[in-house]
Amino acid sequence: MRAKAEAAGLPAATLLREALGLTEARRRKPVPRVDPALVLAVGRIGGNLNQIARWLNRAMLVGHTDLDSLTVARRLLVIERQLAQLLEEARRC
Repeated sequence: MRAKAEAAGLPAATLLREALGLTEARRRKPVPRVDPALVLAVGRIGGNLNQIARWLNRAMLVGHTDLDSLTVARRLLVIERQLAQLLEEARRC
């Protein structure tokens, strides 16, 4: 039962409830296995980007839209577009 649940990408309890007719069967695409080091690295990058975005938002609120803050905003936009492109490529796989 556990092997079937794992192959289906579901918890064993969910598969059992479906087999007993206690819930409707709904098949989802299995979650891909990802290297934990990669997840950690992406989380750290996200944290850094959030700090930069907060700094940029505070700078804009107080009217400090100098060349540095505009450069940071432009680079964040480039990063956002690159991440969106990577996600789109990953979805095609």
